[in-house]
Order: sequence, then structure tokens, then C-alpha cells
Amino acid sequence: MKRRIRDRSKFQINLNIFKILSILLIVIFIFLIPTVVKKLIKINKIECTSQYGICDENIVNTIPPSGNYKDTKKYIEEEFSKNIQINTYLIQYKIPSTLKIEIDIKKPIFSIKNSSLVYYLIDKNGVVISTATESSLPSINIDNAQYNIGQKISDGDRFALDILEKVSFLYKIDKGQSDGKELKIKLNEGLIARFPLAGDVDVLIGSLRLIFSRLNENVNGIRMEDTREIDLRFKNVVLR
Repeated sequence: MKRRIRDRSKFQINLNIFKILSILLIVIFIFLIPTVVKKLIKINKIECTSQYGICDENIVNTIPPSGNYKDTKKYIEEEFSKNIQINTYLIQYKIPSTLKIEIDIKKPIFSIKNSSLVYYLIDKNGVVISTATESSLPSINIDNAQYNIGQKISDGDRFALDILEKVSFLYKIDKGQSDGKELKIKLNEGLIARFPLAGDVDVLIGSLRLIFSRLNENVNGIRMEDTREIDLRFKNVVLR
């Protein structure tokens, strides 16, 4: 009788071990299924679009033409994380063998042109995201400007661009020029506004607006036709 009880107890223990092992195997199998499936899915086509349409050639060239889903997706994520032009991206699988990629490209808002006629396109954070041979963005000529893609521009250049952006919003601009010491902006009216490369942007712009409005009103003996420069580099604005 005791032997029969021991046999039943031993059988029960073996049964419990078998159940535990079975559950573990099932859990492992469930976790492995996605990895195995991703390895088995073959990608033969990649569709890449951004907010501007089909992806730029420089971005497309970083994407492998084919491979399994898992490795291809991992490779793309690694490449895109290093790409200074990409803000965010979304990767989706389309049956049977297509990978759809949607990219949000960083938008340049300024440009700096050097003496070699290279335009450095700059985003809102002051980072150079690309270069071009022409640009319609608010631009400053800086003859000795030399930047690499991904590099942040200097504080002085960023200050000059902030001034340029606000001035271009208020008035029509012919061109802007910086020599590292000051910013000169030539307005379409023929006036030249001169700014320092540090200070309070809003105060400087407010001073320019005040002087410009008085020039247009021809008050206090100040006449538009007699003025060629508005110099805001000093505590007291100088008119020439």
C-alpha cells in the first residue's frame, strides 16, 4: 500500500514537471514566433516617401534593396538615426514583400552663403542640415563661412540670422552681409541697417521699427531721402 502511494506521488511530481516544461516551451515558442517570422519574410520592394514626395536620392541610397524583414528594418533604423536630415520616420510592412517608409524631413529656415557660392541650409536649432547651390530662404552672405553638415553654427551667425528673419518679416530685403563683427542688411528702400552680433533681438528690431516709422513720417527734421544708414550698434541709434 505504501509502495502504491509512493508511486502515485512520484507520478504526480513527474506530471507537474512535465506541465511546467510544457508551459515554458510554449512561452518560449510564442516569443520566438515573431523573430522567426520576421526572418522568413523576404523584402523585395521598398517604398519611401516624405512630406515633399518621393524620398531624396541621398536617403534612398542608404536603404538596402532587399533582404529579410528583420535585418532590413534594423539596418534602416541604424542609418536613419545617423541621418541629420531626418526628423522622424515610420516603417510599415505591406503584404507580401514591401516595406513602406514614411519620413518627416527637417525643414531649413535660414541659409548662409559663402564666397564659394555654397549655401548652408540651417534648421530652427541652428544646425546645418544640407548644402545647395541656390536658396530662396532668408540668407546672409558670410564670405569665410565653412560648416560641415550636422555642425551647429556659431552664436554670432545664429544671432545675425535671427535678426535677418525678423527684419525680412517686416520689410523687403535686398541682401544681408556679416563679417563676423556686425550685420549689414540692405533694404529695398536703399537704406542700410547695421546691427551688432549680440544683444537683445527684440530691442534691436523695436528700435529699427521706431526709427523707420519716423523716417516715413518726416518728423523732427528726419527725412527718408537724407538717410542712408541706420546704425543700431550703439546705445543711441546713429543715422547717416
